[in-house]
Amino acid sequence: MSARKRFLPPRHRLKPSHISTFEGAQIPDGLLTPDEGTALRIIRVPPSQRLGKQQPFFLLLNIPERDLAADEKSEADRRARAFGAKMLNWIQIVTTPTADTPGTCLLLHFDDRRYVFGHASEGTQRAMVQRKIALNKTEDVFITGPVNWHSAGGLLGMVLTLADVIASSREHLGAQNAERGRKGKAAATDKLLSSLNIHGGKNLSHFLATARRFIFRKGLPLNPHEIRRDPRMSSQGSSEPDWQDTNIKVWYVPLALEPTDKAAADANRKRSHQDASESETMKVGSTEEEDFEAVRSVVSKMFNSDWKMDALVETTLHEAKLPAKLFVRDGNGHIQVYEGPLPGRDGDVPNIPVLVRQPWPAALVPALPHTQPARQSMCYIVKNHDRRGKFDAKKAAAFDIPKRDYSNLTRGESVTAKDGTIVTPEMVLGDTVLGKGFAVVDIPDVSYIEPLVSRPEWSNVEIMGNVCVMFWLLGPDVGADPRLQNFMKDHANIRHTVCSGDNAPNMIALESVATQAYKLHSIDPDRFPLPFYSNTQTLHGHPTNTSPEGYEVGRTGKMIQFSPQFLHQDDKVVGFPDVEKLAGSEPQLPLVSELASKARQRLQDADFLAKIEKVESDIPNRDAEVITLGTGSALPSKYRNVSATLVKVPGYGNYLFDAGENTLGQMRRVFGNELPTVLQDLRAIWISHLHADHHLGTAGVIGAWHKETRECNPSATLHVASHMHMLDWLREYSQVEDFGYDRLTFTEFRNYDPATKIANPCIFAAEQTKVHGIARIDACFVEHCHGALATVFTWPSGLKIGYSGDCRPGDNFVQIGHGVTLLIHESTFDDELQGDAIAKKHSTMSEAIDVGRRMGARRILLTHFSQRYQKVPIIEENLEVKPDADGEEKAKLDEIILVAFDYMRVKLGDFRKAQAFLPAIQKLFDDVEK
Repeated sequence: MSARKRFLPPRHRLKPSHISTFEGAQIPDGLLTPDEGTALRIIRVPPSQRLGKQQPFFLLLNIPERDLAADEKSEADRRARAFGAKMLNWIQIVTTPTADTPGTCLLLHFDDRRYVFGHASEGTQRAMVQRKIALNKTEDVFITGPVNWHSAGGLLGMVLTLADVIASSREHLGAQNAERGRKGKAAATDKLLSSLNIHGGKNLSHFLATARRFIFRKGLPLNPHEIRRDPRMSSQGSSEPDWQDTNIKVWYVPLALEPTDKAAADANRKRSHQDASESETMKVGSTEEEDFEAVRSVVSKMFNSDWKMDALVETTLHEAKLPAKLFVRDGNGHIQVYEGPLPGRDGDVPNIPVLVRQPWPAALVPALPHTQPARQSMCYIVKNHDRRGKFDAKKAAAFDIPKRDYSNLTRGESVTAKDGTIVTPEMVLGDTVLGKGFAVVDIPDVSYIEPLVSRPEWSNVEIMGNVCVMFWLLGPDVGADPRLQNFMKDHANIRHTVCSGDNAPNMIALESVATQAYKLHSIDPDRFPLPFYSNTQTLHGHPTNTSPEGYEVGRTGKMIQFSPQFLHQDDKVVGFPDVEKLAGSEPQLPLVSELASKARQRLQDADFLAKIEKVESDIPNRDAEVITLGTGSALPSKYRNVSATLVKVPGYGNYLFDAGENTLGQMRRVFGNELPTVLQDLRAIWISHLHADHHLGTAGVIGAWHKETRECNPSATLHVASHMHMLDWLREYSQVEDFGYDRLTFTEFRNYDPATKIANPCIFAAEQTKVHGIARIDACFVEHCHGALATVFTWPSGLKIGYSGDCRPGDNFVQIGHGVTLLIHESTFDDELQGDAIAKKHSTMSEAIDVGRRMGARRILLTHFSQRYQKVPIIEENLEVKPDADGEEKAKLDEIILVAFDYMRVKLGDFRKAQAFLPAIQKLFDDVEK
């Protein structure tokens, strides 16, 4: 006996509330035998669905078990979408193009979930911190435009933050449940994010996989949804969404360009094959699809591995890759640290068995299958699911339904009336509310306009119905194109909001750090210039009032609410911050002003200034300027960006020590119109190690340098010095985007003295020194993470600058840094947190100063402070100019220590002047805890 599911109306298929009491009855053996792999179900047909007296009251269905499970799941999903509870739903512009936030980011809000659309550019995460926007409910990120550093440069940092937030929350939940267990209470449910979906165009997976050497996270599976083909072509005009969940439906709209330069494409391919011959590549499949799956597997290992830090594998002493901590088993089989002789250091060493930590799985992949930049820009159309109509109590009363069942109906569940009639939600609800939606269209340049206007989606009523707004993310000069303006006029029923560097004001996007900068400027304007911004001009210098008619200019904070009612909330737009007013609200400002006034009076003393000139006359390049672009650790905060320090040495060039995320944005704020010249004079970049807070801004800076010099000085080269894995990352990323990699030169540090871990120095030939300005780079491996390095740069003038990166204090750094003019050293923790410093392999303030004193450094600059506090470390200020001395004794007498702030600019010859304002600065931050 069997029946087909079509005998039942769709809304009555297999709902538990429709199964009669007969289902639990015993069916006599042999009377009815289900087919193999099927199940019997007895279902009552409600009176409203009976066609006549001959229609049976019950159906006995013989249904395949796999269909049963699938049907129940799909029905549950349908109910959740169509009859989900009303919730607040809106979309908001989080960032628009400014110096700090080069891209446009949108946040779509539902009560139970968040979605990010647009650009995950550098600075996006920090802007979210400023706007108090949490990412912990974000399960889907939709990257628009081509996959490159402009659209996704902040994505890696965003993923790291999400993973850390979830790990911390799980740890906290575990501790809570342990306590609940001791009290005999049930464990709390884990409602944390279980995975992260990232949607984007071609090369998305490759982009993520390039980070496998420095992203080490577990417990947050990353699912890249890479749109490699046009879904409207493969589905032959289907209007079905390409992706959906219980809140939204999404249609992918890729704008693809045909290659216009075959020779360039062939050259790119040739270079890729050359790169392949230079390094071992992971096994490449026979098809492009197999290569793609291989890269996806790498991404999976990066975020969803069972790797354990204490897992050890056996190898031999000669095969172990140094530096690595080695272990051996003693006579009792116990594991202990190996401290015996090492190959290359102590002559002939026996090749004994040793144990090493199992490397991170993704890091074992030496190189990826090769790719090349994609000429595709991703756009999206997004619509809410239809919502149930309003509950009609009169209709419910007419069916004689108990009032206690009203809430079940509003939740999308059917109920039984007193006469046995099955009442479905549709029978007591008003008209279904059609879901409204929006489109996000990304056009990097005018070549994408024709592919845009020819897309079939715009004329598809089923897809575009109830799309109320289009967000336009436009590249330079795109908004003025007549074809685009005509398109907007043809769709005048839709509100067009344009976010572009051509019309968005270059306003202060991070008012907290700007307010701090204003306070410091009031104390010492020579060292703390105000950040560049404009409320009337764009990032590109265009007036903001020249936008064509037909669209509105997108502003940060602009909100559009879709439910429970549709509203444009222009009152949510973030106004232009009045930093002067914000800075003037501190109660201790009168005393701060008094201390600053005393410092200025001291610096007007002619005798005092003459003594400074005399004692500092032997310092080389006193006009060299140190600009601290980012002075915080771990991740960006409201007051401190992550690590980056630029040194300008007149006559030689500019040198960047580390480049944490959005270093370029910091440079835009500090230098303003001076930035093109600063970039053109950039000679070298040093990256201390592969932690995101030290290197994720490198590609952006190199790309900006490439753009500024490729026409005015195409023969120029930029030198990058770092560990080999940093250089590997730059090479792999160059396959995703042409950011100037072919114009770079490199110093790769890998070989070192096993006894001291001091690397072989890079000594520049005369011709190299002429190009890059520097005479020598020394480096040593330090205690922090694999490949972490400290360095000393030496110029022909005798100027020596030491830079620690992140590390515990080390004798080897002191050795290579002997006699430095300036030491820039991390000071992550206050002295009372030395235990934290040891555990996390950082330095305290006193330890950093001690390193400088042991080196004989004339100037010490402390930076890289923990983001847990904004407060300034207490340093004794002594303006006494000591009598003359020579050598190391003079260094002791002439030592000056400063604390770094973002945007600070101080010349070597002005350290003592800057120190004079230290009492006022410390008073300013006396009451600051965060």
